[in-house]
Amino acid sequence: MATIGIDVTALATSASGGIGVSQWATMRALARIDSGHRFVMYSTRAPVVPFTDQPLYVKWPVRLGSGLAARSNIVWMQTGINRMLKRDAIDLFWSPRHLLPFGARGVAKVATIQDFWHLHHPEQQPFINRTLNRLLISRILKRADHIVTTSQATADDAIGHYGIPAERITVVPLGVDPGVFRRLSGEEIARVLERYAVPGRFLLAMDIYNPRKNFSAVLEAFAQLPDDLRASLQVIGLGRPRATAETTSPMTLAEQLGIGDRLVLPGDASLEDLVALYCGAEAFLYPSIYEGFGMPVLEAMACGCPVITSDRSSLPEVAGDAAILVDPSSAEEIREAMTAIARDATLRGRLVQLGGQRAAALSWDATAAGMLAVFERVLGSRDIHEGGAG
Repeated sequence: MATIGIDVTALATSASGGIGVSQWATMRALARIDSGHRFVMYSTRAPVVPFTDQPLYVKWPVRLGSGLAARSNIVWMQTGINRMLKRDAIDLFWSPRHLLPFGARGVAKVATIQDFWHLHHPEQQPFINRTLNRLLISRILKRADHIVTTSQATADDAIGHYGIPAERITVVPLGVDPGVFRRLSGEEIARVLERYAVPGRFLLAMDIYNPRKNFSAVLEAFAQLPDDLRASLQVIGLGRPRATAETTSPMTLAEQLGIGDRLVLPGDASLEDLVALYCGAEAFLYPSIYEGFGMPVLEAMACGCPVITSDRSSLPEVAGDAAILVDPSSAEEIREAMTAIARDATLRGRLVQLGGQRAAALSWDATAAGMLAVFERVLGSRDIHEGGAG
């Protein structure tokens, strides 16, 4: 039996984003495995369930940092945490992002690298974030005992851009929770759509103010639809403005394209509403220009929603043969995909069926089993290679 430490600083805020959501799901699945290992969580502030203020409900102890160092996750990870790890006799430490306690001697270290956004689209990150990501990720790739990525595309970036040997990287795909993302009844869907004032057929997009999600191409493609089809559909765009938002607002662009009356911008949606929107949509539009994984693709598929997504980065891996893949720079390809799904009931039915099968194949239990296998492989090799960061 080993004692495994886990960095849960990503869960120290209710707005933990994709990293927090995937980490919490993985941890819950790990807790269901009778591995014989002991797990201890570490954070600068009390971790909570994503998008709530509820404490984590896994029966693992949590150690909280204190003092000036704990005001910064980065500083605390290199200073204050080291004594705690020694006191708890931690054998291996895992972080789901680019933070590792390099000063913790004798502790094997595993990090999950979510993506290399800072390499592919540096202009879409604030300077300080871009600089920190470049420095921290580079250091982790060189000094961690093992690297986990959520897609082969991200692993290829680590190998190609940083020269990391393939044997030091394991791909562990993320999953989707079928208890949350599931098919709803028509009545359940209708109740939500009534609140969103969407009386008919609609297409769904999310995080629309993030330039990486490429919503401007969605609007350009929608504006090119045949008149009858455009008049029968609306686009629901979820999300709120952010610091790196598009220079032209979605509504302004829609009005310039003559489709302002077809665009609905409700802001963010609750988890319950999101599931109903996935279930009710004609298609989920996700022509992102770059992703490290792309969980929304699986979420939509689990809800029985056909998916249109990009033919690059990790998205073809995630979607498999269960989505229409498009060139995200081509409004024409996106338009053709929209038209095909809206007009061809047979195609739509096939995508729904294949999407359900694809979502079922990628579970959080499989993610947890993959992570546990990495932990045990690293622990088993410590006699030969005792921690590159030690």
